[in-house]
Amino acid sequence: MSIPAIDMDAVRRLIEETAQKTILPRFRQLDRADVSLKAGPHDLVTIADQEAEAYLTPRLRDLIAGSSVVGEEATSGDEGIMEALRRPGSTWLIDPVDGTANFAVGNALFAVMVALVHDGDAVAAWIHDPVRNITAMAQKGQGAVMREADGTQRPLVMPKPASLAHLSGAPNIRYGDRDFAARIAHRADRTAGILILRCAGQEYLAMLEGHIHYAVYNRAMPWDHAAGCLLVTEAGGVARRLDGRLYRAADKPWGSPLIPACGEEQWNWLKTGIFDP
Repeated sequence: MSIPAIDMDAVRRLIEETAQKTILPRFRQLDRADVSLKAGPHDLVTIADQEAEAYLTPRLRDLIAGSSVVGEEATSGDEGIMEALRRPGSTWLIDPVDGTANFAVGNALFAVMVALVHDGDAVAAWIHDPVRNITAMAQKGQGAVMREADGTQRPLVMPKPASLAHLSGAPNIRYGDRDFAARIAHRADRTAGILILRCAGQEYLAMLEGHIHYAVYNRAMPWDHAAGCLLVTEAGGVARRLDGRLYRAADKPWGSPLIPACGEEQWNWLKTGIFDP
């Protein structure tokens, strides 16, 4: 089945509209009843997450006949929904408010992420920062761009630092293999620094803007990473798992850690200098 044509700006406008109608009016305006727990004490959902996903779902589905939708909030109630990513055809992935814990306490580091997945691979991606009103966009094989708040658009090309010592990153090591986490912690002084934002979408934007150069994720939920990994690769970077496999949206969430980085050479420096035993 061929990849369907997609109007990148139409999706961007829909995401911006969603943020304006369902997310920003709730920012720093949440009542206690507007926030609840899902799987555990750190897994929050707000009324903005739910309303944004409900607004996006039918409108994205209407853009491509026969497409399905996998949303983070719908999937929290039925994990079987994720199987759509592993079937032939086109599936929209939605993270309505990535960085919910930040959003819930009034921290502006949150984002809306949407990816179009075709036959298991992301073929289009959008990460929108509602507060700054910027959107990073990419189509597979066509590069990545940033649309600024003033409506201008610029190509995204990730800078390539000159050595391991010049690399900054976001090694999220709260989950996963503790020996791997310990290696990262003990060798962090070999790099330029660490910046954890508690929001994968904002960390991908930070990579695309050159503020950091890599990240580490032990738990790779597809709505958290399909859009970001496509953007990174289209901006000249690489998104590989520690075992060397390229990231795919249809991958199971757990497995070898996911390491997006600004370039192949930089990824190899990190692996041999930080991550390998």
